[in-house]
Amino acid sequence: MLPHVMFVRDFEERKKATMCCCLGWNISLFPDVAQREQHIEMVWKMVEADNQEPPPPGLKEGFKQDLRLLISQKRELFPWLNTNIPQAMLRQHGSLEFLSIQTGNSDMEEIQLAPHPDPLGLPRIIEALRGIHRDTEEQVKRMEHAKRTPGVFSDIERTQMATAYCVQRADLIGYHRMLTVWRDTQPAPSVKRVIGHWLDVLDEIEVNTKTVLGILVSVKLP
Repeated sequence: MLPHVMFVRDFEERKKATMCCCLGWNISLFPDVAQREQHIEMVWKMVEADNQEPPPPGLKEGFKQDLRLLISQKRELFPWLNTNIPQAMLRQHGSLEFLSIQTGNSDMEEIQLAPHPDPLGLPRIIEALRGIHRDTEEQVKRMEHAKRTPGVFSDIERTQMATAYCVQRADLIGYHRMLTVWRDTQPAPSVKRVIGHWLDVLDEIEVNTKTVLGILVSVKLP
């Protein structure tokens, strides 16, 4: 959700984006494409009914396409997660912003968000990406060795690692959104070049992350 609300100025628009992400997640749980399309159409009719004015040209198809992209993203990143999310909403408390998520049970999880990250934080982001890049490269080497050693991972360990690296792929989307906006809004060419370099590093991390996940799928269990 974070890349879809990041740098969106209006709080109400961020709330709408959060709702769309929640809908996309829940619709993605239907295994059949036709079912998913039916629910996309149903959601659009509800949106249309809530607005007295006719929708502007292109809004209908744009809305549906956005939902399809969210559905596709969820199915690619977290294919094994089948938990419905009854509610996901943003709330503000002073200058802070929180995402509240309700899952299948009655428990609520709350996460503090930073929808407007400051470019002054670039050195810390670079340091974090440097560590992720190094660790993921090293993990590829370890995994290459592991796949030649049957039974090196249990099913639980493989699931835990797969979850961690799928989450990392999702995080990379947020980093990409952040760095792209910072690069496009910085006046200094030198800063733009630095950010461009780290956007390239993000691509390398994505490739290595997918390599790790691919090996986890193929590695033999004990």
